[in-house]
Amino acid sequence: MIARWFYDLDPIFNNYNRLSDILDRVIDEGMPLANIRSVPRGSFPPINFYERKDGVQVQAYVPGIDPKKIEVTFHNNSLAIKGERDTFSQGSFHRKERFSGAFNRIVSLPEGLDPEKVKAQYKEGVLLVTIDKMEQTKPKQIDVKIE
Repeated sequence: MIARWFYDLDPIFNNYNRLSDILDRVIDEGMPLANIRSVPRGSFPPINFYERKDGVQVQAYVPGIDPKKIEVTFHNNSLAIKGERDTFSQGSFHRKERFSGAFNRIVSLPEGLDPEKVKAQYKEGVLLVTIDKMEQTKPKQIDVKIE
């Protein structure tokens, strides 16, 4: 009798397991956070952002991108990095782990940066963007006189 009762519930458990697998995939694709302090997986390009006393520096890792196809804009304390990574398809893919196509990454930066003092350089797959602080927001060193 007990075996028959469990046998009757087996399709319910199978449906539950299948639904659980589907929900796991939906959550992974819909909220793909690697951890609480990171950006969603697949964000491109990955960046490092440093604040210094005289400004900020943003490093964007863009290997394999033609630097002529990268557009950098700074507006309203936001840095936008746009570009395109070419697709190398010489046949049909069996596995494709490298992102290709257009990308657009926008990074919010702190207040007080000078839009006239933005420099960008590309070297060995790394885009380095440096933005200086405005003069009135830079800390001023005051000499202490000794009497």
